Amino acid sequence: MSTSIPVNSPIVVTVTPQASPTVNLNQITVGPINQPAIAYTHTQGTSSATWVINHNLGWNPNVTVQDSAGTTVEGNVSYTNVSSLTITFSGSFSGKAYLS
Repeated sequence: MSTSIPVNSPIVVTVTPQASPTVNLNQITVGPINQPAIAYTHTQGTSSATWVINHNLGWNPNVTVQDSAGTTVEGNVSYTNVSSLTITFSGSFSGKAYLS
């Protein structure tokens, strides 16, 4: 049995794991197949005052940073190019950067 899907139609795939695997979702793609990612989540597991992020989004995204406790933290964002950036903070910490 085969199913035809019209060109440029979004596809939703649901995966139900058999065990409890570790899942790392960094890029989120919304829209039709072959569309670029529109968001990226960077996890900084090691405390650092400088975070270097290679996101490969193709543009200079907005950045929101949260420390490991979920508190929003401000830093100085420097865009290296359209695929990477560096964030400098006043102190070292770990957390996540949400790019969109």
